[in-house]
Amino acid sequence: MTINQSVYLAASLMLFGMLFFLILAVRAMGDARSLPYFMLRRSRVVQGWRILILAISLGLASLLTFTIGPRAVYVVYPPTPSRTPKSTQTPTATRTPIPSITLTASVTPIPSETATATITPTPGLPDEILILLRETITPNPEAVFSPVLVSPRIDSFNQAINPQDDFNLPQGRLFGAFSYNNLQDGVRWTAIWYFQDEIVCLETLPWDGGSGGYGYTECEPEQWLPGRYDIQLFFGEEWKVSTYFEVLGVVTTTE
Repeated sequence: MTINQSVYLAASLMLFGMLFFLILAVRAMGDARSLPYFMLRRSRVVQGWRILILAISLGLASLLTFTIGPRAVYVVYPPTPSRTPKSTQTPTATRTPIPSITLTASVTPIPSETATATITPTPGLPDEILILLRETITPNPEAVFSPVLVSPRIDSFNQAINPQDDFNLPQGRLFGAFSYNNLQDGVRWTAIWYFQDEIVCLETLPWDGGSGGYGYTECEPEQWLPGRYDIQLFFGEEWKVSTYFEVLGVVTTTE
């Protein structure tokens, strides 16, 4: 059973308890009317009010557990992003048949230039963001972000609802939801949304979400254009994770 399921089960039990004690309180106050003596009626009414207060307390506790219970648990037991599984099998190269007769070329051309594989550079912060980094807190080197999940909606726990890798005619705002661990309040974090090497959305501010839990970044440009978008997350000056998604089709503006 997950943490969320355990919290919801506890909240549901408290809700059933509230209904049970509410019924007892109503019955106690109803029985008080039929008693012939004042002292007995008063005692039964006081008993009914006590049961009613207990029912209301259970209802409030159930409401708080439903709304902030998972976040409170994540403060004590922060979630750790799962690692991407790696394949344990190594592909074996197939044998190449050896021809019985080998023709020898008279002249072997020597290429004038040898192609060199390009190296993908590690993403870095723009200069205008580096100017803002005057941190007095050294970022924890073990700080991690999970892969970002892109979705038009998130729930009350900052988790993506039906995340996708491509969007057909998105209208309005998109969210990039993620989990995190070993972060420190006060260290500047930055989320950058790129479209064809141009910044369309930028979010940079001191972190205040605690060491572990769920968070999100959001973007709502004037118009989503078809093509590939890139979301980059930084903690301090260090790049942590990147995510790509596609916008498909011809985009129309929202009226």
